Amino acid sequence: MSATRWVDVVVPVPVRTAFTYAWSLDCEPEPGLRVFVPFGRNRVLLGVVVTVCADAPEYSAKEVLRCVDEHPSFQRQQLAMWYWISEYYMCNPGDALNAAMPGFMQVEPDDESTYTLRDEGVWSLRFASPRHDSDAVNRAFTTLSRAKLQAEALLRYFQLALEAEPEDNRHPWVAVAALTAEDSDIKPAHLSALVERGILERELRPLDRSMDLGDSLLLPELSPSQAAALQELEAEKHEALPKVLWGATGSGKTEVYLHLAAHALEEGKHVLLMVPEIGLVPQLMQRAGRALGPDRVVPWHHQLADGERRALWEHLLDPDSAPRIVVATRSGIMLPWHRLGLIVVDEEHETSYKQQEPAPRYHARDVAVWLAQQKKIPIVLGSATPSVETWHNAAQGKYLRVDLSERYSGVAYPEVRSVSTLKAQALNQQIGPFTQEAFAALQQCLADKRQALVFQNRRGYAPVLTCTNCGWIEPCSDCDVSLTYHKNNRKLVCHYCGLHKDLPDTCPQCRQTAWDWRGLGTERIEEEVEALFPEARILRVDSDSTRSKRAMTDFLQWMESGEIDLVVGTQMVGKGLDLAGLALAIVTNADPMLSRPDFRAHERAFQLLLQVAGRTGRRDRRGLMLVQTATPGHPVLQRVADHDLPGMMELILSDRKEYHYPPFARMVRIELRHRREFVVRDVANYLAQQLLGALGGGILGPDAPPVARVQGLYRQHLWVKLPVGGSVKATKRRLLKEIDGLTFYPQGRSVRVVVDVDPIN
Repeated sequence: MSATRWVDVVVPVPVRTAFTYAWSLDCEPEPGLRVFVPFGRNRVLLGVVVTVCADAPEYSAKEVLRCVDEHPSFQRQQLAMWYWISEYYMCNPGDALNAAMPGFMQVEPDDESTYTLRDEGVWSLRFASPRHDSDAVNRAFTTLSRAKLQAEALLRYFQLALEAEPEDNRHPWVAVAALTAEDSDIKPAHLSALVERGILERELRPLDRSMDLGDSLLLPELSPSQAAALQELEAEKHEALPKVLWGATGSGKTEVYLHLAAHALEEGKHVLLMVPEIGLVPQLMQRAGRALGPDRVVPWHHQLADGERRALWEHLLDPDSAPRIVVATRSGIMLPWHRLGLIVVDEEHETSYKQQEPAPRYHARDVAVWLAQQKKIPIVLGSATPSVETWHNAAQGKYLRVDLSERYSGVAYPEVRSVSTLKAQALNQQIGPFTQEAFAALQQCLADKRQALVFQNRRGYAPVLTCTNCGWIEPCSDCDVSLTYHKNNRKLVCHYCGLHKDLPDTCPQCRQTAWDWRGLGTERIEEEVEALFPEARILRVDSDSTRSKRAMTDFLQWMESGEIDLVVGTQMVGKGLDLAGLALAIVTNADPMLSRPDFRAHERAFQLLLQVAGRTGRRDRRGLMLVQTATPGHPVLQRVADHDLPGMMELILSDRKEYHYPPFARMVRIELRHRREFVVRDVANYLAQQLLGALGGGILGPDAPPVARVQGLYRQHLWVKLPVGGSVKATKRRLLKEIDGLTFYPQGRSVRVVVDVDPIN
């Protein structure tokens, strides 16, 4: 047994520090190793070594029980990121550990296996029979006549083998990861069955470490404005600044990203392309694969199988691995980036980059900026509608703004017109969910064989189920909201806690069956559009209809091939998709987004409406968006119609400065939760008084949010405004001290406190 040393270990518990343990194992301790450690009286936790200590602690430290890894699974840069996240977002290092550790690494204490990096190769398959055996393929498919899925897997192998180089008289090797990629329905079990039958053979093949891209690049040709933007983004004098690529929808930002990525690959560096939604991954992978080679582009998101995620993790840990472009959602920032050369955050304004539940409530865009500064690499934040904070940072010289002022196709910006719903209702000119003008435009678009989008940012059939006899509204039993009716499965669903209930046959209050549906969801819009246009081929795109792995890939293929005439969709359709054939967009009701009780409401409404408009007219004809609203003269709608982002930013920044909101202040939201309303209200009032005494001001609340009860817990909000300059770290420490002090207040210990730094809702 080796001499005892000591290590600091982060474990997934709600404590703001690491714990020191004695290390007497035979292997050498290193930061980044996963270990099992005793915690408390009877618990054993999986943690990560963050520091090897030179001196013994002043107390008797418990022993590390077992080391899971032969080599560190996490890099020192990742560990530093955990501590930065925990400090900035006022959470625990264990929260950052939970966010960063993928499922395949979360082993149980009774699992005695040791995790070893497979840095010597990748698993590959090839057809077992020699190439000269011409009947072998027919025999194989005959054998699989009753095994349809295995036959499809074998067919997939031969399709990919056509693109590979054979070895002498043998069929080519094809990587398992390529066979099970997200654009395929092939499962590892299907391939294993083929190996067991002797039809395929499996081998661990060496990695392709070549960094010479040669003639394999098929980069798109850039327009003069794109070439100028690329040159400015790569200018050495601006190397230290984060770059903001502001380009109108359809201006060709993606083509600029690909040229930047190609330069990083040529230097042997990995590239991180971040997108806000999983639904955007397939199209960006397809476009990047065409330009830079499909083998160099890999996805990362939570829907991938553990095997796919592990393969990428190991590849990035290997310092000699071939460069890759990783198209990822926000969790991609947590990967072990060994040779990262470029970060691109596409649609940087999107709120999906902000983690909501559970902690850490980090913003992946801001963490990416921190990571780029630490690694001294370029980062590009791209958007047609940048966030107010990003726009302000560029105006203050903290970021460099690069403009793409014209659309790539040369087509003019879409025409945007507001249509009065009040006028249509008064004149009895409402046709289903449409005004007469919107209906006529949709009718003409379909007659011209063009594609259209009906935008309704609410899923389900109807948000309110009510009894017309007694007025009863079906509520959620755990939240202060009504249940949304989903007609496809005849369920009432709470969109806050996920509660599902069968549709009752009669009203629970008066026992009548006089049900009525109030409001419009995408299911109801789809139903009414089908009745109005029975010949149209209609597709609904929302989070309910796109749960499968291939759903968004299929949607994009159907749109591109012209198999769909009309799309009914939520904001999923308005987030960065390139829909070449879309000519018309109709927003069924813009009023809810314009009247939300949120200081960011106008910013969000402007961004979403301009993004939806930008889906239209991206190729050969100017697009049109009709916005149905009760307030057609609203200043936000006027600026959307003018495509006036600078004017919108000036208006918003003027209001924010006057009332001291971000970016002229930093916001921290403290949410208190308890099952009893009077308890959480009392503790919130006490905490507000303590914070006022400690900070001297800048406290708003406490008050209940619009939905005061969620999942059976009553909520109270306190808002803390922090100065942009000054000692923010010291102020945060005082905040945490006062929150920790609730332990000594009656019933304060029973109240759950959730801290959200830079909240977006």
